[in-house]
Amino acid sequence: MKRTLAAVASAAAVALALAGCSSGEGSSDASGGLTGEPVVVGVLAPMDGATAYPQTGYGAQAAERYVNEKLGGINGRPLKIDLCAGDGSPETAVNCANQFVTENVVAVFDAYDGSVGGAVPVLTAAKIPIIGELGATAVVDSLPWGQSFYFSGPLETSALGMVTILDQIGKKNASLAVTDGPPSHGYVDKLVMPAAKNLGMNVTPLYVPGNNMNFNVMAATELSTNPDVAGIIALTEDGCTGLFKALRAQGYDGTIFAGSCSQFIAEMKADAAGAIVQPRVWVPASKANAPAEVQQQLDDFATSMEEIDRGDQQSARSLYSFAGMVNLANVLKGVQGEINPDTVTTAMKNVKDMPTFAGPKVTCDGQQWANRPASCSHEAIFFEVQPDGSMKPVDPNGFIALDPSKMSAA
Repeated sequence: MKRTLAAVASAAAVALALAGCSSGEGSSDASGGLTGEPVVVGVLAPMDGATAYPQTGYGAQAAERYVNEKLGGINGRPLKIDLCAGDGSPETAVNCANQFVTENVVAVFDAYDGSVGGAVPVLTAAKIPIIGELGATAVVDSLPWGQSFYFSGPLETSALGMVTILDQIGKKNASLAVTDGPPSHGYVDKLVMPAAKNLGMNVTPLYVPGNNMNFNVMAATELSTNPDVAGIIALTEDGCTGLFKALRAQGYDGTIFAGSCSQFIAEMKADAAGAIVQPRVWVPASKANAPAEVQQQLDDFATSMEEIDRGDQQSARSLYSFAGMVNLANVLKGVQGEINPDTVTTAMKNVKDMPTFAGPKVTCDGQQWANRPASCSHEAIFFEVQPDGSMKPVDPNGFIALDPSKMSAA
């Protein structure tokens, strides 16, 4: 059953302010003293609007500094990001894409922007590859091989991963909130529901506005179905924290599914224990249970965020951008000769068993996920929040392989 909160539904109709590109924002003092012509990468990040995730842009800015100051740039040349703030509208995405073409970027990094589909016609016409840690829309996941690449897999990874892990821990009746809007309805109807049905689960989505959320009403609505797991499919960090606190305040002591949210843990403390988190990579709170090399990577991420005065914005979303940008930089380092959209595309196509930042090894051969040639992986990782606020992998091996066949229509 699809539900919408009538008391706050009108907020979903609030018009979004058009955001513009901020060419090279955060780049002026991030060269690390490197000289030579910069390697410019466009970054489309959802930093404005009702469903903004500004952490995505901060992660990219921190990665720019890290690549230049700690990794020596791109073979001695500075990496420069051309950061464009998306606001959820296709019009802004088109403006950003045109800006990237004008700036002669070698690639565009999609910082988990749900409106990136609007930029696709412009970028593909210019033969500029779109690269990201994960995408927020199936549009980019299904582009022909070579037009887009996503290190941690397609959008289906989140949908299939969510129901897979809930099924493995014995949960069959879930009530979960998601930001209202056409992309969310499409995601739930076309991805979540088929996977849930194949695994014998019942998922009841609660559609809510991107702002002015009434958390008490949301919690009560979720609990009215007597679920054995409550929580979210996708909300902002503030939305997650508000809803989870309301669930606990109304006496719910069961499992909370938190998706990729993580900032609620520090605020809720012991009340966060037992929550299941589904990031795409190892996250800071999992450091104590991570391999040694990942522990160092998470330290580097934390230090880099502090260096751009965004230490309080460490989250899964900022880490996605940071990790993806570092992964892209490592691919760029392997380009022989001129670095341009064509050579970057070729280099991405040749990625095979490449270790990724806080993630698994990936191969970008277009064969990792059926009908999703952009995907470089079919693995996922899940964590359970511990009483001390740390995270422990649900599977002792960390990353597990998902079965894409479970996404077929039931």
